Amino acid sequence: MAIEKLAHAELRVPDIAAAIDYNVNVFGLREMGRVGETIYLGCGFDNNYDLALTPGGTGIAHFAYQVRNEDDLKYYKKRLQDHGIRVEERTDAEPSEKKCIAFDLPATRVPIRMELITVEDRPAYFNPASSPYRTLKGVGPHDLDHLGLKVQDPKELAIFLEKVLDFKMSDIFMPAPGVYGAVWSRVQEYHHDLAFMGGVGGPTESLDHIAFYFENIDHMKRALDMLALHDLKLEFGVGRHALGANLYAYYWACGNRYELSAEMPRVVDDSAETIIWNDIKKSMSSWGIQMPESFKVGS
Repeated sequence: MAIEKLAHAELRVPDIAAAIDYNVNVFGLREMGRVGETIYLGCGFDNNYDLALTPGGTGIAHFAYQVRNEDDLKYYKKRLQDHGIRVEERTDAEPSEKKCIAFDLPATRVPIRMELITVEDRPAYFNPASSPYRTLKGVGPHDLDHLGLKVQDPKELAIFLEKVLDFKMSDIFMPAPGVYGAVWSRVQEYHHDLAFMGGVGGPTESLDHIAFYFENIDHMKRALDMLALHDLKLEFGVGRHALGANLYAYYWACGNRYELSAEMPRVVDDSAETIIWNDIKKSMSSWGIQMPESFKVGS
């Protein structure tokens, strides 16, 4: 039994019309359906959606990880219930989704819903030459890459994810021994697909950033040049993280922070010990780029 990959995320946006226009016509996602006021968008890698947009506020409403089959759902449902977590089951709730178990994460500032899902479309691997759902317009990210959450207690959440859902902690920022300031976690071999941060931030913040996968720095450069035509104001980057080692560029759009991410490393030794950092500024950039004060704020 194992959780396979980050599947999708739902963001709240203050202006739904502007958010649809940006994510479709500028960012290059494809509209895949609408349920009520929620719009579902995909990068085109498969027929599963990557980003949902819901009107009202900012931050993250829910996110989902994909599992292989119903046996996996039953397995994790029992583990969650044994841990005292209330679990809801749904069928065909969202586009291309077959079955789902949903629950609220512990240790968050505001409720953040996590789901484990099975999906209809399960391609073996990404092939740009045979992805019929790609629009090939706009910025054109390949896939949803990872999420950064804003939470109340990163240590409590890390222990929950590790014990109940089999996540592994790749790196932890500890400003003092035993104090978890931020955690970068994974379900498979890529360094992180879910990060979560505590510390400075408003009481209603739920999202630090949403990151999309780009092929390389040239792909990121073309994306940023296109975004520049639409009033891009880059917040942090372009750079390479020391912690995690992926390339990054951060900016705000539609009330939330976006990251362009490339070259996420694979963890070659899955049994390796978690790496501990005590200097967040050094961890953020291998190239010495200084993290701005605004980076402490989420949505």
